[in-house]
Amino acid sequence: MKNRKGLYLLLGILLIAFFGASYSIANYINENNIVIEASSKLPYLKFTVKSTNNEKNAALQTSVTTNMASVAKDTKFVFNIKYKDKEVRNMVLEKHFNESTVLNNKTQKELDEFFKTQGYIVDSITNAHVVFVNYSDRYSYSANRYFLGVYNDLVTIYKTDENGDITAHKVFNSNVYSEDGSQQKYDFGAKESGELQYIRIDDLKEKDGLVGDLIKGRKYINDSNGSQDAEVDQEYEKGEFKTPEKAFDYARGLLKS
Repeated sequence: MKNRKGLYLLLGILLIAFFGASYSIANYINENNIVIEASSKLPYLKFTVKSTNNEKNAALQTSVTTNMASVAKDTKFVFNIKYKDKEVRNMVLEKHFNESTVLNNKTQKELDEFFKTQGYIVDSITNAHVVFVNYSDRYSYSANRYFLGVYNDLVTIYKTDENGDITAHKVFNSNVYSEDGSQQKYDFGAKESGELQYIRIDDLKEKDGLVGDLIKGRKYINDSNGSQDAEVDQEYEKGEFKTPEKAFDYARGLLKS
């Protein structure tokens, strides 16, 4: 009997302490005009002081996050493109971002936003690896070909290797004239001279699905029956070229205002 009374007494004390703490927290939140918000799909609580006027929320903001994966100092990046027929890697982007710190500390949501204009989204993320994927609705580009795409939000000419993976690029420069007024010979590997006139994706006027074609890969008529066969003179139809000069001429005609 004595043990039972002691247990009841303990439960009573705990209940009083619980309700007292709840009242104190509620009273503090009310008196300090604080809002509790839930943010994102991950466990995330945000305590924000309401603004008494129409200004933005005051500086006090406490965040509690649990197990949120983000880019670490030594995180490695992989960029895949999934075409209708195969999956290839964009080694140009892999080299660039594996040697850069611009993505450090970014979360999945921030990474998706960062690569929105390049067509990539996060497929998987850990502190050690981030795998991006670009889902294309065309068949893959042939081996050892040049085609138009996007690099750092700029129109670029990419090159595939013998496996169809992307291994080189040159940002498209719409100014084809040297400082002395003569027309330059387009060279994929040479350093350009004169005033560089790059074309940003955001500056393009959408027409006939142009922006989508640059980001996801230009579809061609043979996609309709699943055939990848094409005659040599149909390079323009497929949007892939045997020489960078042809790719450059195609870009100049396609992107001119």
